[in-house]
Amino acid sequence: MNVPLRRALAAVSLLLAGACAGSPPARETASVPADANARLDTLIARLVTVHHALDAKGYAQLYTDSAVFEWPAFDTVRGRAGIEAMARGNFAPLDDLVIRITPSARRLAADHATEFGAFEETWNDSTGARKAEYGRYAETLARQPDGSYLIDHFLGFEDSTATLSPARADSAHAARPASR
Repeated sequence: MNVPLRRALAAVSLLLAGACAGSPPARETASVPADANARLDTLIARLVTVHHALDAKGYAQLYTDSAVFEWPAFDTVRGRAGIEAMARGNFAPLDDLVIRITPSARRLAADHATEFGAFEETWNDSTGARKAEYGRYAETLARQPDGSYLIDHFLGFEDSTATLSPARADSAHAARPASR
C-alpha cells in the first residue's frame, strides 16, 4: 500500500474512532436506583431471619416464581414450591440454625443485580455438637415493581464443614443472626 493511501486510511480511522467515542450509547438504560444496595441488604436480613426460624415457606418467598436453586450436592430445584419443599427437607434435621452472609461483590443494573459472596452456616447436629459449613455463592436478583429484590437464580457450594470446639461454638452462636 502506498504512503498517501495509508495516511488517508489512518486519518479516516482516527476520525471514525473519535466520532464513535463521543456518541451516546445505542440504547439508553434506566439508571440504577440509589437505594439498591440498601434493598439488597434488606433481602439478606430477611434471609438470615427465615433461616434461623427454619421457615421454609418464608424462605421460598424470597425467590421469584421461576427461580432456580443450584447446589452440587443435590438436584437443581426450580420454582417456589420446589424451593419450599427443598428447604423444609433441609431445615428439618437442623437445630439452632444460624447463617452469616458476607457479600464480596455486587453488580447493579436498573432491573436486576448480581451478587457474589461467602456464607457461614452453623447448627447443632443430632449429637448436640455444633457444626459449621463454609461456602461461596453467586446469585442473580430480580428487581420487583415495588423496588425490592427477589432471588432469581442461586448457585452455592460448600468449601468445608467442621465440628466447632465449645469456645468457637459459643462465639459462632453469639453472632446470630448476623449478616453483612
